Amino acid sequence: MEQNPAFDKVSAIIERARAELIDLCLQLGNISSPHGQERDVGEAVLHWLKQYQIHGQLQFITQRSVNAVATMSGSGRGPSLIFNAHMDTGPELPADASEDARKLETAWVEGEMLFGKGMINDKAQLCAFMIAMSALRRAGVQLNGDLTLTAVASETGNPSIDEFQGIDFPGEGFGTKWLVDRGTVADYALVGETSGFGIVQAECGAAWFKIRVKGREVYTPRYERGASIQENPNAFAKAAHVIQAFEEWAIQYEKRETIEFAGGTIIPKAQIVEVRGGAGVGRPNATCDIFTDVRIAPGKNPLTVQRELAAAIGQVNLDFEISLFQYSRGHIAENAEPLIDAVRSAHRYLFGAEPPQPPSAETSMWRDLNVFNEIGIPSICYGPPRQRERLSGAQNRAMKIDDLVQATKVYALSAMILCGVQSSCPGH
Repeated sequence: MEQNPAFDKVSAIIERARAELIDLCLQLGNISSPHGQERDVGEAVLHWLKQYQIHGQLQFITQRSVNAVATMSGSGRGPSLIFNAHMDTGPELPADASEDARKLETAWVEGEMLFGKGMINDKAQLCAFMIAMSALRRAGVQLNGDLTLTAVASETGNPSIDEFQGIDFPGEGFGTKWLVDRGTVADYALVGETSGFGIVQAECGAAWFKIRVKGREVYTPRYERGASIQENPNAFAKAAHVIQAFEEWAIQYEKRETIEFAGGTIIPKAQIVEVRGGAGVGRPNATCDIFTDVRIAPGKNPLTVQRELAAAIGQVNLDFEISLFQYSRGHIAENAEPLIDAVRSAHRYLFGAEPPQPPSAETSMWRDLNVFNEIGIPSICYGPPRQRERLSGAQNRAMKIDDLVQATKVYALSAMILCGVQSSCPGH
């Protein structure tokens, strides 16, 4: 690709800001922000941006849960773009959390690697957006379209069910839904998340089902198992058969629902996430509740999935009921070609090659681009790869600093390509 002096100038500024990027990651990464408690990070984001004359405001959901929104105004003659990343890092740790789990809630550097659960998901990408915007400002770039940073709350929010109700249990993507409902919109939205440097053009939906297995409360000395599981009164013994039926269904569901499309492979998966009985352990429980997380292909009706699952469990011939308690739609981005082309061009300029296909896991989860695509704002996701580490069960809570720097450059150049740059910009 022909050399572009403006691109080179912005890229050089970002390269020189490497230490600043690391410091910013460590600063934000070491501010605790479980979902519903993002205010301290939001305030830090706006304070940092102000030094580069990028001004914004907090958008309050509760007194402790906020979105932070900041805009670099364009000339009004180009498409507008949202940089979106989330500040929340998951649920608050329990009191008995291990030392490794507590360490992963922080951020630290070892050699050329950046570590931390909240870093990977998603503050490193948030910091990359901030550095990208500051580099455009430092380079004297005047965009034609507005560029808005949205640092959002509760992307990872837990769903509401049973005694866990209300705004503290909002489900995934609540912060971005709050954002767009209050008028923070643009022509396009680029979501910063890990993607292996691939362009994520689609995400699954998420359907959460509660399966209640019914038995009878029987005093243990009077407990008789009967000749079959159908005769057994114990709800937990019955639930074991329901769990096995679910697993068999989930294996076939994953194979049946896999979608190959131009942007990669979508593999909707399903698993059991919790099993609960009654409030105490002093007496037998008459019911056993099984909670499941089922990812569903874009366009798939969750009630169809519910009926399929009910039919599979029904073959066990036990008394149960199934209910849908959380649903978020999945989408394949439509009319996103200008944004896709911008990110692809920026990646090609910096790497000298086309972006790879994203890993299937990255196109098979739920992310905030679904919120934007649902309301008609074409949205995709792009970010650096994850790297292996030894502290977490996932073993992917790390990234190369070099990769984050490169992603920062892609973000900045993508904004220049999509939004357009005034011809009087230095280097043009």
